[in-house]
Amino acid sequence: MKFKNIVIILLIFTSCFSCDTELEEEIFSTYSADTFYENEDQLQAQNLGIYQAFRHVVWEQDMYFLGTMPHRYATARQPGFAIHSAYNTADQQPFRFERLWNVGFSAIARANTVIKYAPLGTFNDNNPEIVKQYVAEARWMRAYTYFQLTQLFGDLPIYSEPVENADPEVLFKPRSSVQDVYNLIIEDLVYANEHLPVSWQNTPSGRVTKAGGAFLLGKVYLTSAGFPLQITANYQNAINVLKPLADNPGDYNVELLSDWKSIFSMQNEGNKEIIFAHGNVYQNLLGSVLPFWTNPQFSEFGGIQSNQGSSYQVAWHPDMLDLYEPNDVRLADGFTYSYVRINNGNTTNYNALPLNVNINIYGGRNGICGTKYQDGGATGNVIHSKDHIVYRYVDVFLMLAEAYNENNQQAEALTYLDIARKRVNASTILTTDPTQLRTIIREERTRELYSEMGELFDIRRWNTTEEEYNAHLLRLWRFPNQSWDERFKLSPIPFVELGKNPNLTQNPGW
Repeated sequence: MKFKNIVIILLIFTSCFSCDTELEEEIFSTYSADTFYENEDQLQAQNLGIYQAFRHVVWEQDMYFLGTMPHRYATARQPGFAIHSAYNTADQQPFRFERLWNVGFSAIARANTVIKYAPLGTFNDNNPEIVKQYVAEARWMRAYTYFQLTQLFGDLPIYSEPVENADPEVLFKPRSSVQDVYNLIIEDLVYANEHLPVSWQNTPSGRVTKAGGAFLLGKVYLTSAGFPLQITANYQNAINVLKPLADNPGDYNVELLSDWKSIFSMQNEGNKEIIFAHGNVYQNLLGSVLPFWTNPQFSEFGGIQSNQGSSYQVAWHPDMLDLYEPNDVRLADGFTYSYVRINNGNTTNYNALPLNVNINIYGGRNGICGTKYQDGGATGNVIHSKDHIVYRYVDVFLMLAEAYNENNQQAEALTYLDIARKRVNASTILTTDPTQLRTIIREERTRELYSEMGELFDIRRWNTTEEEYNAHLLRLWRFPNQSWDERFKLSPIPFVELGKNPNLTQNPGW
């Protein structure tokens, strides 16, 4: 059985969450080390419960709207979705921040229980190295979650122990600095990178492995070298961690696939380019909604909802296509130019390549649909099995190119940038001017990683959020009179959480 199916149907022993979650839930630590951590099956059950916290729409949908829609080329057919490009989400859809906060601290709470109690169980007496692998997995998941949340909200309350009573000093923690949050993240990832296995034996595929340990540690170092921390020494730390992963893929059981489009195929899920993904299944409310929203209207690529096909609500502005060279395979394979409408059998064609977009045919700023979320097997808009890909191996090369360039080692930067571009038939970059190369590397992240929900995090660490906002084509279309505000550099702490926890404070301007 696939890992993602096991995660969904597994009986989860849920925990008492931190300040964001109802206290009526059963306290996880009721299952003590003496009575529960007696064998590997029980360890696996606990760890799969951490993955299960990231359930379909609650995380995937909201991360798309908050993480991808702020990018200047992200667009939407429906005016209501433009609020994400203008940072009006806090006023009009505050629940998106609330749900991400709740899911994140739920996962953190579950990870904390494993981290504390797994080494105390009887199974650890004779199998300490196996237990370290499970603790490493839980620490990676905690680090991943805190990393996502701190990039959104900045300072955060740190819960590194299970919340096992209602003592206000334990339950209602104040926010710790971004630096302190990163210290915990890095500590967790150093441990994970040392103890995660290259692959899991006798267990479902899809769990984070040693490749994920190195990948995420490198990404955290790279991010902390930018804003707001600006620890520039971490460019070298990122290089030190990522270079072995790039140079020795066999040691990590990863691979840069030669066929770019196959990475996103439903028939090739869990391929060796996927470092980490959240699994979805064909079950109501346990699947993905993005295939329904991100594919052309009445196309089969997003499944069938009320016999009307895909909804076509979010897409990419046609100007983005100008970023690609004519022979770049991502230009041909990354966007939908022709499809058969399931409502009448007619074929809808967009202009042939090379593209000169016809506004009347295309709907202009309504955008063109990408191909990364195609899934025609569903019968409802939230019953898609398409996995939510979070991290891919190709990003190792893009991160190395960036770190080397910022470290004033342009020759090395070009080496790794060329590896990422060569497999998609893009030309070799020759410039060694660091400013020009910085622009090329950043644009390459857009060409390669568009819609993979890291766009907001990139522009924040580059401190280009204001520039991106002012150039945002959808925002200029729908909210032309709204001006930049410094508060947009961070997302608002959910207002409902401020009401629950008297020690929380709001981000400036919100």
